[in-house]
Amino acid sequence: MIVDGALQGIDYVLGCHVMNQLEFGGVFYHCGATQQARAKFTIQIQGKGGHGSSPHEANDAIVIAGHLVIALQTIVSRRISPMESGVVTIGSFDGKGEFNSIKDRVILEGDVRCMAESTRKKIEEEIKRIAFGTARTYGCDITVQYQNDYPVLWNDPSLTKRVVREWKKAGIAPVTDCGPLNPSEDFSYYSQQVPSCFFYIGAQPAGKAYPHHHPKFDIREEAMMKAARAMTVATLTCLAEKEMR
Repeated sequence: MIVDGALQGIDYVLGCHVMNQLEFGGVFYHCGATQQARAKFTIQIQGKGGHGSSPHEANDAIVIAGHLVIALQTIVSRRISPMESGVVTIGSFDGKGEFNSIKDRVILEGDVRCMAESTRKKIEEEIKRIAFGTARTYGCDITVQYQNDYPVLWNDPSLTKRVVREWKKAGIAPVTDCGPLNPSEDFSYYSQQVPSCFFYIGAQPAGKAYPHHHPKFDIREEAMMKAARAMTVATLTCLAEKEMR
């Protein structure tokens, strides 16, 4: 949409998301870095297959991949400052084979999350360094495909504070700074280009609140009326700001 010109002539962008993990009826916001950046990577380990009785004639890709999985966890624990946040997850370890054979190839797929672009760059560098170092250590071939996608969602502090002030003037309550949130959000592409404000409406159901994307996910639909009112006030705030220029 951005490439096709959706932001041409746009002064501000507003976004709203109902959240069933947040208290019903509340309006939540945060200034600055608000949702995590995301990346996806695929690592292929190519060893040498063989029979389980003769490991010296093979180069076990499963053993190599196991060491690599553990080594990658040291990026967050030993390479990223404790004052920063980062996550490296191996979500897929594809090494299916026969019980008595040594696997020649394993494919790992993983996920990265962080709250700063500097951290994002550091994690990518470390994943590649550890992977290629593992290849040299074990005498195998390793390839890495790394894709940075969603950037950090940045709420423009000035715009967000103005919107919050107008919510309170309009009697919309409660309004709460929820702090940074873990999931990534494609709205972040807008926030890179134009001053933006992305906020949340508490929609916690009466029963158990299953996480978003869970098969039993549900919300209290009355929260959508609160969302409409909050978005209306936010929109009028932006229009008034435009008229004052």
